[in-house]
Amino acid sequence: MFGGVHKTNVVGLPWFRREDWPALRKLFVDADKLHPKWEGWHGAAMTIEHGLRQDGHHVVRAEIRPRPFAAWCRALGIPRDAQARTRWANDAAEREARQQSKPALYA
Repeated sequence: MFGGVHKTNVVGLPWFRREDWPALRKLFVDADKLHPKWEGWHGAAMTIEHGLRQDGHHVVRAEIRPRPFAAWCRALGIPRDAQARTRWANDAAEREARQQSKPALYA
């Protein structure tokens, strides 16, 4: 090994665009458990993200867009709920972690 290796946990955090919030709330089967307004969700998400970073995690904002997320859930045969959003975010975090672990290529 070269120097010390610091292993950082990569954490996926579902992330939503303000302009998608109304469509996402209609799409999610558990929308009643979410903040009614994007601003409420965003404030809570920022607090969660800050806490994770403070604890040493690398946070991946896993953007969820209505059409790709709906298609992904349909393809997997899963409901469009919190568990699916978490799975989507974890998949994004895993992809980023794999990218980070690849050796750099030099020309």
